[in-house]
Amino acid sequence: MVNAANILLPTAYFPPMSYFVYLIQNEKALIEQMETYPKQTYRNRCEIMTSAGKLALVVPVIKPNGNHTLTKDIEICYREPWQQHHWKSIQTAYRSSPYFNYYSDILQPLFEESETSLIIHNQKVLSSICSIIGIDLSLTFTEDYIKNPVDFIDLRKEMTPKKQRTGISFPEYPQVFGHKFGYIEDLSVLDLLLNLGPDVNRYLQSIKTMS
Repeated sequence: MVNAANILLPTAYFPPMSYFVYLIQNEKALIEQMETYPKQTYRNRCEIMTSAGKLALVVPVIKPNGNHTLTKDIEICYREPWQQHHWKSIQTAYRSSPYFNYYSDILQPLFEESETSLIIHNQKVLSSICSIIGIDLSLTFTEDYIKNPVDFIDLRKEMTPKKQRTGISFPEYPQVFGHKFGYIEDLSVLDLLLNLGPDVNRYLQSIKTMS
């Protein structure tokens, strides 16, 4: 386990397991909202495992100020029924998992809200998942952009599908399609939750990380 500290994280949509490793093993988390919004990160997507392989579920967004839009100003686009698509994909992928029926009534409402702000929507998702897992942590938003933070471990550029997490060893756990693809690490926390259920907290606490 890392030494308890303060961490600076990006917002994320049903974040990967590594996100929750940092949350559960640290004292305080600051969520970045004053950055210029970057493309193709976990800020508006998550990855689940399906019978066809890894699938990215992407939240369509609107940038009111073009490429200069700050994360706090990013809006969610509802021209297409992406929420129904995401929930149907999760149902199809995890309906045979041990805990899908146990958590489905809690998770489904998260795909029925019509929040305009991406960061607020993500925060509702994060708060709900933290409540399920049993993570009680101080979560606040940045008030300005700090290029080189001193008092926080800066993880803003770590949470991206393009970058494999280093310094974290993920113990294997049973996955729905493990017999087909082998163990796939650092998927969305949904994979961990629906496969391990109440054991998620203990699993996250057990993960070894480099300080």
